[in-house]
Amino acid sequence: MRLQLLNIKTIKFSLLIIVTFLHVQLIAQHKPDSTKKLKYLIIPTLFKTPEVGIAYGVSGSFAFKTTNPKDSLTRTSIIQGTGFLTTHHQNVQAIDAAIYFPKENYILLTQLAHSFFPDKFWGIGPNTTDKPWERYTYEQYYISPHIKKKISHRFWIGALYEFQSVYNINYVNGGLYDSSKFSGKNKYNVSGTGLSLSYDTRNSTFWPTKGLYILSQFTDFRKELRSDFNVVKWVTDIRYFKKIQNANHIIAVQFLSYETFGQTPLRELAALGGPNNMRGFYQGRYRAENMLSLIAEYRLHLKGRFSSCFFGGVGDVDNHYQELNTGNLKYSYGAGLRFSILPKEKLNIRVDYGYSSRFNRGLYVTFGECF
Repeated sequence: MRLQLLNIKTIKFSLLIIVTFLHVQLIAQHKPDSTKKLKYLIIPTLFKTPEVGIAYGVSGSFAFKTTNPKDSLTRTSIIQGTGFLTTHHQNVQAIDAAIYFPKENYILLTQLAHSFFPDKFWGIGPNTTDKPWERYTYEQYYISPHIKKKISHRFWIGALYEFQSVYNINYVNGGLYDSSKFSGKNKYNVSGTGLSLSYDTRNSTFWPTKGLYILSQFTDFRKELRSDFNVVKWVTDIRYFKKIQNANHIIAVQFLSYETFGQTPLRELAALGGPNNMRGFYQGRYRAENMLSLIAEYRLHLKGRFSSCFFGGVGDVDNHYQELNTGNLKYSYGAGLRFSILPKEKLNIRVDYGYSSRFNRGLYVTFGECF
């Protein structure tokens, strides 16, 4: 039986390598005409994370300029759609858009998503143990339009709306999920408006070699907007990039603060871990009202389209920052390889292996950088 399972894993991994190679070749051979107003790409999608296992599906993107295609003052707008199934019996359909209007005086960001997601639950707070954990399932819709207006050369102020409907929640009666204390245990909606302030001096969106990015975003969910809970969410994201002198090496650092106030339901709680936070921890391995994390990466170009990355991070969750125990911080570290599928835009396939302080670990095969 053990040999049979090993063979199945080997076959799955081999298919992952083969399909990823075909995927890369398809993209590498795609050479869009820079004079065209609209460019499109439809490709098979394959990636791997501890949360989904292996995910497979299809994605499409439309890229265009709202001005002249050769305008260097306005970034390329992109609308992306994706749908995938996973070996953990999940399914996700999503549309993401980033539309840059002339001279970037306005930027429109939009997210639309539906998902059915069997997930893992360890409890709430920073001191939950690796065992026992429990499986539960939920389905959700998510909508979030966000419009930004430029107020100076590098500053934008924004207004946003966020709606999330979580339903079809199934869990074990009398189990860990059922006995834990948190809001949003059953079907609920959250609906709220918010403001954002951002500052951006990065020289690239996908692979910056220098610059500073700061985002502070505030969302207020109110029952007057047909939300089942009154909750305030405040996210601060600070990223710094610096190229080492006379070397194609980059130091990248991210500080992330996630705070909520009020009756915070489960899917709005801070969730430590995942491919875009502390790799090595399952996303949501630790959940609470607040989270702090600090991640550093050392990125270096190897040869041709290949680069590598070494990373490490510390962080924790808690329901009150004043109760944060710095002697019990979680940490993770690891390394990975990059292959550039769109060299001009510096968009990479990312392969990372993360290891954490709580003996969690994970392999991540995704697109784009952690931050």
